[in-house]
Amino acid sequence: MGDGKTQDQVISAPRFYIEFSHIGKIAFSELGGITTKVATQEYIYNNDKGETVHTKQYGKTEPPTITLKRGLDWDGNHKLMVWHAMSRRGDPAARSSGTLIVSDASGKNEITYVINGGWCSELQVTSMKAGDSAVAMIECKITCEDIEVPESGLL
Repeated sequence: MGDGKTQDQVISAPRFYIEFSHIGKIAFSELGGITTKVATQEYIYNNDKGETVHTKQYGKTEPPTITLKRGLDWDGNHKLMVWHAMSRRGDPAARSSGTLIVSDASGKNEITYVINGGWCSELQVTSMKAGDSAVAMIECKITCEDIEVPESGLL
């Protein structure tokens, strides 16, 4: 941990890649976010002095999700559609472990997230208009059992 006067090298101009054995390596232009949640439950009780005590407890956990976007192309679209179709069918092979790599433009600084038991839970192709010059995008949401940062443990 830094002393507050200096900061470790931060990732700028990032690049995003996922790699799973059954789909290979796919690059993305946007990381919409990594979300992991534990709900808060309020627990109220009276202690031995008759005082009402309010506490917060761990509640229901939600599986971690990763949202990524990329330009729509044949190869990436095909791989993601096949992976999502496997998930929709409940195919056990759809759930696998892989990595998400966030790298800076130079490729020298990167953060690797290990995705355990991940599957393509949601896929969305953005709306398009004929003759429009905007890049068509595909958004992929990966749900997993847990996410691990090898240097620091589970998220």
